[in-house]
Amino acid sequence: MTDAAFTFELGGARVLSEREVRRAEATTSGRAEQVAAALTRQAGSALDGRGRERFLCAPVGAVGRVHYPDLVVAAPLGLVAVEVEITAKSPAEIRQVLRSYRDAREVFPQVVYFATEPVMALLHGHAHPRTGAWSDGVAQQVGLLPPGPPRYRPDSPFLVRHFQPKDPGVAYQLDLRQVPDTWRVDFTRWKQLRERWAAEASDVGFLAWWQQQA
Repeated sequence: MTDAAFTFELGGARVLSEREVRRAEATTSGRAEQVAAALTRQAGSALDGRGRERFLCAPVGAVGRVHYPDLVVAAPLGLVAVEVEITAKSPAEIRQVLRSYRDAREVFPQVVYFATEPVMALLHGHAHPRTGAWSDGVAQQVGLLPPGPPRYRPDSPFLVRHFQPKDPGVAYQLDLRQVPDTWRVDFTRWKQLRERWAAEASDVGFLAWWQQQA
């Protein structure tokens, strides 16, 4: 999440952490509205299940629950909700979160996910490694994306990006957390595999490519 925050901050964007969002929303609607208005002139709101106006989070269900993004970023189009997903939640959990964002467009005109390859496949689908046939993900199922492979634009209301830590050691540990124990290799061998994958300019992600080599 720190890498994602730095990416936006280095670009000059104003960023709120989840802790700052929770603090603003925990007091009164007025406080949250003030924080949102200070970030963007296009601040919007949505009512939670108890009728409370929310400005920095997405209402969930009918009992007043809400979902807080990992980051909230001020952008020209309004407030952007940013999620960093390294380990996949269950499809039911992802579906609930994406539905909340779908219904909170007035709050967040754009949602950006930084995700590892398995999470990307769950979010927006994947192509079969042999046939190339596309299987839709949860985003298509809830209506955040049209059916079929995603065609993202910078202003897409829903956007998934591959989470790639800049530190090689962190990237190595992250990759090993996502593969079977039988694939485990030392750092030198992992770097060699990464270099081969990059040299091939493969259209598939590194882990999917690695699976083909296994």
